[in-house]
Amino acid sequence: MNRTVGLTLRATAGGGVIFALGFGAISSGPPRTVAASAAPAVLPQTGPVTNDELVLPRPARTTMVIYTEAVSEPTPVPATPAPVPRLATTRVTAGPAWSVGSVSGAGNGFTYGYCTWWVAHKRYVPWRGNAAQWWWNARPFGYAEGSAPRPGAIMVMGYSRSSPQGHVAYVESVNANGSFLVSEMNWWGVPGGGWGRVDYRTVSSMSGVLGFIY
Repeated sequence: MNRTVGLTLRATAGGGVIFALGFGAISSGPPRTVAASAAPAVLPQTGPVTNDELVLPRPARTTMVIYTEAVSEPTPVPATPAPVPRLATTRVTAGPAWSVGSVSGAGNGFTYGYCTWWVAHKRYVPWRGNAAQWWWNARPFGYAEGSAPRPGAIMVMGYSRSSPQGHVAYVESVNANGSFLVSEMNWWGVPGGGWGRVDYRTVSSMSGVLGFIY
C-alpha cells in the first residue's frame, strides 16, 4: 500500500512562509515512477527565499532625554570663633625709692602733697579719681583686687569723717602676725604725718579698709 505525500510552501505578503502538508489517496498497487520533468511545480516563486525575509520588522528607536534640576550649593558660613576670656592681670611697676622726709615732684597726674600723688609714685597708676574711687576705677584696667595685704599692693580706704575723699597707702611689707607696714602721704593720724609729708606706720586693723589693689 502506498501513500502520496505533498508539501506546499507559500510565501506571505509579510515575508513569512506557510507550510502545507497534504496526503494523497492510498493505493495498493505498485509505486509509480514519475519523471522529474513531469512533476507539477510545488512552489512557484520568482526568487529564492533568504534569511533576511524571515527577520521581523524592528521597532523604531526612541531617544530619551533626562533633565535634572540644578541645585546650587549653600555658601559655607564661617564659624564664629569662641570669645577668648579676658584674664585679670596684675601690673606692678616699682616707683622711686622715697625716704622719710620732704619730697617734691609732679608728672604722675595727681597733685603733689596728697596720698594719691605718693602712691602713684610708688606704683604705675593709669586711672584717675579721688582715693576712695580707686577701688572701682582700677577694675576696668584689669588690675586684680582682694582683701589680703601683699607687699607692693595699694591699700584703699573708704570715705569717713577724717578722710572725706578716702585714703590710699602703699604696702611696704607684711608681718607674720597679719599686720602690715605702709608708707603714705597726707595722713594726719600719726606724728610726723600730714600734707606733703611721708610717714610709715603699721596697720593692724582692717577697719575702714575697702581692700587692696594688686
